[in-house]
Amino acid sequence: MLIGTALACFVAQWVTIRTWVPPAQVSTVWVSGGLMLGIILLSAPRRWTAVMTAAVTGAALLYLHLGLGGIRDASVFALLFAVITIAVGTALRVALRRPLALVAFREFLIYLVVAVVGGALLAACLFLAVTRALGYGGTFLHWRTLALAAMLGYLTMTPTVVLLAQRAERFRHASAARWIEAGVLGLLLALASGFMFSGAADRVATWTGFAMTLPPLLLWAAMRFGTLGASAALLIVSVIATYSTGQGLGPFSTRSPGDNTLSLQLFILGTGVPLLGLAVVLSEQRRTRAALEASHTRLRGLSRELIAAREEEGTRIARELHDDVGQRLALVMIGLSRLRRDHPEAASLQEQTSAIAHSLRQLSHQLHPAALEHAGLAAALELTGEEVRQATGLGVRLIQEGDLAGGLPGEVALCLYRVAQEALANVVRHAGARVVVLVLRRTTAGVILEITDDGRGLGAAAAAGGEAGRGLGLRSATERVAAVGGTLTVANAPGRGTTVHVTIPLASTPDTDHRSRQGTLS
Repeated sequence: MLIGTALACFVAQWVTIRTWVPPAQVSTVWVSGGLMLGIILLSAPRRWTAVMTAAVTGAALLYLHLGLGGIRDASVFALLFAVITIAVGTALRVALRRPLALVAFREFLIYLVVAVVGGALLAACLFLAVTRALGYGGTFLHWRTLALAAMLGYLTMTPTVVLLAQRAERFRHASAARWIEAGVLGLLLALASGFMFSGAADRVATWTGFAMTLPPLLLWAAMRFGTLGASAALLIVSVIATYSTGQGLGPFSTRSPGDNTLSLQLFILGTGVPLLGLAVVLSEQRRTRAALEASHTRLRGLSRELIAAREEEGTRIARELHDDVGQRLALVMIGLSRLRRDHPEAASLQEQTSAIAHSLRQLSHQLHPAALEHAGLAAALELTGEEVRQATGLGVRLIQEGDLAGGLPGEVALCLYRVAQEALANVVRHAGARVVVLVLRRTTAGVILEITDDGRGLGAAAAAGGEAGRGLGLRSATERVAAVGGTLTVANAPGRGTTVHVTIPLASTPDTDHRSRQGTLS
């Protein structure tokens, strides 16, 4: 790892020197500085000494190889690079309190302030002080160019290095299409940058080409590949633009060298900060959406479990009422019938007991619809409609469409039955209707239930489960339908009735034979 670090810094410093621009002889983008900061952020603090020794050794060897100074000067600059990098890395770790990931906009702002601005200013000031101490001199032009170069290095190279290392495992599982897309994008960026910055300094043609090529490609990188794609794309453009400008080519070569360098740096900085900010915001939105979807999935599972637990408890209570309380009431009624011979007043008690037994049977049926379990959804709906008609006089009509002979999954049938129960209860309590029509339709995609009445429409309180709050309520019915992957909508037309529409998709359904039969329960 240390040898690889030394080689990487050797190459990065070579790129930095190759992109030096006159008269300051400082690169537009400090590639090696951005690389060293990335290496520090990826390393444990206990390994910083060894890692930075390898990194600055690679950079110093290049200085000696190119004859840019003696051993003393190369050692001083290597030590300076190490001090700057460790200082910026430490400040960034303290400010972030976690590894750099650039997945939140707040984290991006901290990185801009601490590393891109603060670290760059620190690097420029220390570098200028050291160069003057070594007798190389130094002017404001050197300081300005180096400060902006460090900003661009930290803005482009550091995120690329850090995110590449963090997502290495993800790359191994990336699809071939993803790799092809990344390769095509990188090639187009290189070609577009070459066209933009390696041609003659013809402003009209160059800027027209820029407007038509680079911005769409940079947006492609940010939107499809996130922060890593945006920083890598910006790095490609920056290196090509810097090299071409140093050769007197491209749109930033028509003025003095100092002005050309400043214009290019401000252009890259002005493009890079919004681009990375956009990539971070998009990444944050994707993470938030994924978290919300996961939370919604968990809540739906919890809702399904709660509904199942409630139904299970209702079944247990219904059996207790039927098997225990019902049997005891039956014995009481037998005893009262015997007492009627000698005590006529027992007849009234027997009638009251019979009414209680009837109420218990109805309650037991509501808690656990035996018809649904033994005869299917359609039969259970017919029985419920008949009970409503006898109790209230409301006409209830059931229409079946499609092939329902094969039955429905238990939880789907129970869901539709409970929704129908609640809808009928709401009609009785709030709508003032004369007729309710239930349409149960089986399609190739799933099952549909529509409950339509001719009343005055449900009020807001009823729709929200106001007066019916002790029961299921349409809001709770919506949650119940969502728990099985369906949707529930209510079309409420005041004075013209209400329609409750439930659609539940099924993974596999029998072919629909389009046969219909109609039963009248009124």
